[in-house]
Amino acid sequence: MSDRVATLLPDGQVEVEGVAFPSPSDAASAITGKRTNGWPFFLTDQASRRSLRAVRSDYVNAMAVDVDDDEPDDDGDEDEG
Repeated sequence: MSDRVATLLPDGQVEVEGVAFPSPSDAASAITGKRTNGWPFFLTDQASRRSLRAVRSDYVNAMAVDVDDDEPDDDGDEDEG
């Protein structure tokens, strides 16, 4: 494993040692020298070993919206049932 530090940039690129890569996998592949999935490769916390994949999963789950619960009816009438 590597002790390199990567920075997730606002535009989604991953910067390692001053080089910006378009994806976590591209950055991880550059570090390892072989095709590597960057989502589980990069850790956001060394102590807990929490991966970038876990953070992304939590974000996606938090942003999930149930349309039926959050949007009013188009016609304003109560659903008949």
